[in-house]
Amino acid sequence: MAMQGDEASIERGYRRLSSLFLRPGIDQQKCQRCKSTVYQQERLGPVHDVVFHKTCFKCITCGQFLTLKNYWSNQVDPEDREIYCNSHVPRIGGARIDKEALGIKSAMSVQQHFKRSADSKTSEKRIPDNIPQVGADALMIQRALKAPKTNQYGQEGNVPASSLDIDAWGIKDAMDAQVLQKRYQRKLDKHHFPPHIAKRREQLFNAQKELEAKLRKEEDEMFRGFQSVRKQESEKISEEINKEWEVRLKDLTEKFDKQMEGKRKKLKDNERKLMTVQFENEKNVLQKTMSMKREKKKKTMTLRMREKEQSTTSDLVKRQSVQMLSLLAAKQEEMKKELAVELQKELAVELQNDVQTEQSTGQVSEPPVEEIIEVLQTPTVFEPPSPKPPRCRKRNLYSDVSVFSDIDEQVIEVAEGEQLTYTDLVKELTENLMSDLEKARAIYRWITVKDLNVMEFDETIEEDTPMGLLRGIKFGTETYHVLFMRLCSYCGLHCVEIKGHSKSVGYEPGMEINPDTFQNTWNGVLIDGDWRLIQCNWGARHLVLNKDKDKDKEKPKKRDQIRYQYDEHYFLTDPDEFIQEFWPYEQKWQLLVTPITLPEFEALPFVRSVFFHYGMRFDQSRLAVLETDDKGGVKISIKIPEELENDLVFFYQLRFADKERKHELSYRGASLERFVFQTMVDNTVTFSVHVPTVADYFFEIFANKIDETNRCVEENNANFAPFRLKCACKFKILCTTMSGKMHPLPNCAAGEWGPKKALRHFGLTAVPFEGRESSDNVETSKAGILTVEEKFSVKFNIPRPLQFVAKLRMNQVEDQIFDPFVHLSADAKILTLTITLPQTGQYGIDLYARPKGVSDSNTLSHACKYLINCTKVDTPLEIPKTSSSSSKNKWGPTSSFDEFGLKLVSHKDPKIRISDSNLCHIELEVPQNINLSFQFLREPDEDNRDYVQMARLDDRPTIMRFNITLTRSGNYMLSLYARRDKSDDRSLPNVYNYLIQHSRSPMESNGGIHVTREKSSSIFKKGLFSKKEKHSDKNSDRFSDKSSDKSSDSR
Repeated sequence: MAMQGDEASIERGYRRLSSLFLRPGIDQQKCQRCKSTVYQQERLGPVHDVVFHKTCFKCITCGQFLTLKNYWSNQVDPEDREIYCNSHVPRIGGARIDKEALGIKSAMSVQQHFKRSADSKTSEKRIPDNIPQVGADALMIQRALKAPKTNQYGQEGNVPASSLDIDAWGIKDAMDAQVLQKRYQRKLDKHHFPPHIAKRREQLFNAQKELEAKLRKEEDEMFRGFQSVRKQESEKISEEINKEWEVRLKDLTEKFDKQMEGKRKKLKDNERKLMTVQFENEKNVLQKTMSMKREKKKKTMTLRMREKEQSTTSDLVKRQSVQMLSLLAAKQEEMKKELAVELQKELAVELQNDVQTEQSTGQVSEPPVEEIIEVLQTPTVFEPPSPKPPRCRKRNLYSDVSVFSDIDEQVIEVAEGEQLTYTDLVKELTENLMSDLEKARAIYRWITVKDLNVMEFDETIEEDTPMGLLRGIKFGTETYHVLFMRLCSYCGLHCVEIKGHSKSVGYEPGMEINPDTFQNTWNGVLIDGDWRLIQCNWGARHLVLNKDKDKDKEKPKKRDQIRYQYDEHYFLTDPDEFIQEFWPYEQKWQLLVTPITLPEFEALPFVRSVFFHYGMRFDQSRLAVLETDDKGGVKISIKIPEELENDLVFFYQLRFADKERKHELSYRGASLERFVFQTMVDNTVTFSVHVPTVADYFFEIFANKIDETNRCVEENNANFAPFRLKCACKFKILCTTMSGKMHPLPNCAAGEWGPKKALRHFGLTAVPFEGRESSDNVETSKAGILTVEEKFSVKFNIPRPLQFVAKLRMNQVEDQIFDPFVHLSADAKILTLTITLPQTGQYGIDLYARPKGVSDSNTLSHACKYLINCTKVDTPLEIPKTSSSSSKNKWGPTSSFDEFGLKLVSHKDPKIRISDSNLCHIELEVPQNINLSFQFLREPDEDNRDYVQMARLDDRPTIMRFNITLTRSGNYMLSLYARRDKSDDRSLPNVYNYLIQHSRSPMESNGGIHVTREKSSSIFKKGLFSKKEKHSDKNSDRFSDKSSDKSSDSR
């Protein structure tokens, strides 16, 4: 049976040394304070190799709650694993002389043993005032008293003198700890290694530096080789171009000389000068042509060589990573052996001292150090296992990214500094991080923070400068994944480079991936025995708050001027989510139980990180390509977590897939967005798409989470802050046949239908609708569809005083016509919207709101909208209709024409008369970032859009040509609409209107054009309510949808 003293000493030694090499999770699952199991989401630490619950992380003395930034450690007792506040932490004071310091613990223990023996073996009672006589023999220190006295130098014969240095006083560790503590100035530096451990760690870093210096020489030689080859190739190209230039210049000169020689006698001075000028112009053109050819060849050469150089660099880094990992393994094994020897010595001394106190028992046990030695002998760096699916999901490693907040903050500070070597960089990043997960996190965040793609380099970079460390980025020979692999090796992490295909920039759903297209590279890193996937390049996101970069270019960057934004999804992504975007060449690196083929990868839905970040999922299995039914319809439903249903905002974009019409956002004058019905019921968002015609389409869904700045629920929040939506998923929709004709939805504000938006942004709660509801689960009032008869009411609970405006809309009807049919009434708690419909049909109602009492400069924001199907009206009223808002008698440019930078090329007059042909060609100069759409009607209201072809000229891409075929005589109107590419504004303003009169009679008068005005529906008739429009525009409220920006991935 082991003695109690043995167990105590073994436990102390075990905590000091062996715990440094335990794998994470072996001895750090119990809370130091309450001894209960600690899970990742409630974990703080490790602190001194132990962990705490967040609720247990408080001062052991006073109970004050602490954080990793303000806790204190016992400075007196290095074995104390508890934490203290600043007021109660035991501090190192002056030297004290006690039984431990003077090294007389054994003598004192013997005295205590004597007292216990005396009490147990005598029956005598102590009599008052009878003081016992205790001599030297009784105290068992007779030998010490009889020892000869020493001289002033502490020597007498062979008797050793007492040495009262820091070792004898027992304060060596405390003194060393003070010296070591002065070096620790950084956050997270809470792992106070014993001085002898820190010393060996420093030796390990020095060994890394020595190896890095050797590796850098090899890398420098490689870069010099790259530069030499590039220089040779560049000179070779220049030489070829110069030879060609000389030959062509010689031919041009000989041609000029022959012309001059042949006409020498006939040429006049002005003709001679003209020929000379012409020769010089041709020479200059030739020179520019050759210069452009030289630059093009050099660019092609650079791209070709860069690909080869990246491959060479990758191979070199792989080889150097193996060398660095081997060095770390060897050095750490040496350190373990040394520590094991020291541990044995320490345990032997402890046992020898403790045994003296228990000699009377006659039982002495050997210190059981085998378990500690076994832990120490566990290889630190081992042969990595073969790829296989990880044992747990990412959320089991950490449930909230906030657990890395201190690490991320430290990484940002490191990124703002400069390091001369990779060893220094990795040391600053990971020196005090204990687990593989923390080290991988620090490296990933440094790469995503550093913004290597836009880093500015000088033309010449010295090898021993901070920028020289990253010179591979400048020359394009090193990529994110190679740099990540390199840094992982410096901190002892196994990392590999994985190549394959990705659904990156330019990829659209339904595309077929060829071997040489959509190639990509990412990393696999070994975390606690499991391979995990990381894509650093896609994880890097950088948003500069100060948009005027040039203005502040000379000013030093302040930390508060930049917000570092990154994508958390691409750090340790789960394999089943990673396969949605990346397909490796080697099947084993899919890390899936059932790998998939490349065609199966192409068929998967096109999704982005936002989809997984917010826990979205499709209601059923989906493919990337969807086919419509015979009515052109297809429905897509996405489920989201219930806790996010009032925080996530969705939007969409429907566009043609064919190249000829990919920039067209409307069909027959109606925006394609009006052929999609979007609604959210509970935690399910549904997109019901009914395409307008037979064609192929792309349908893209955007989403993002909003915060309080995007809500109007507080008194001081009158306007919404703009927010950006990100691509969540995309589909290709095929419509091959269609029965019937699809009409667009009423021209309401774009986006979501139903009352959910009012609740999300204004806190308005819809009162259950009392009218008729459709039996279809989607077509209910909750989804934003009302089936009514003539008169009905919609009610909302109002959380605070608001001002409301409602607009009733119907296709081909001016909005102001319906103003008398809508009535709003509101008391302190209820808003009642009463609508009387003049006739049957489909309507849309928009509700706008803003806080009461705000200034008129605050626009009314869109709150919600309903789709209304009226099935019965007892007394229908005639409502005048018009074909479109652009059907006004205004020809020529509008006020928006010059704003878009448009210019007329072919026809300067907007009124065009055609009599000798049925063809008309119109050309305009349109900047390449401007997208045009058009509407082509024949009087009175006949759509002839199919007889117009719009395309940019191949040789002049800024020229847009309209090829028009006029099928019959009559009056036609061509209306043009414009929109900037990637613009935040989704509107399509009318920019120009042409009036084309086609007559086959050659005898027709050349006088003024005759316009028929007999039918009220004529597209050429003036607005029916032009005066009313003027009055209404002058006093009307200003509305704004406050729709957010949309952004697609450009990876």
